[in-house]
Amino acid sequence: MSALSVSSLPTSVSKTPMEVLVKGKIDARRRHESTWYTRLITPAADAYSRPQVVEIRSKSKLGEVGEETTVGCKLGGYTRKPFRSTDKDTGEVTMVTPVDLTLDAIEQ
Repeated sequence: MSALSVSSLPTSVSKTPMEVLVKGKIDARRRHESTWYTRLITPAADAYSRPQVVEIRSKSKLGEVGEETTVGCKLGGYTRKPFRSTDKDTGEVTMVTPVDLTLDAIEQ
């Protein structure tokens, strides 16, 4: 399998490493201390697939529930506590480390 190079991406996609453009409808939002958490539902790829759901952290409101918005975000992530997993077919025990992705709005 060949690696995807940044230069082969469509021009509408950011070419800055670790930055993404998210477009969708605001489904919900909440505030914890000074940070807003906004849940967006993105358009489905086609009539037979489900829309993706993401949550974006920001210092200011990204809009009202029901509004459509486009947000530039910085992609991040972290690992959670590893756990043991046993393969049901072979009985092999492996350690699995879950990884959670984060999206932080790029605010000027």
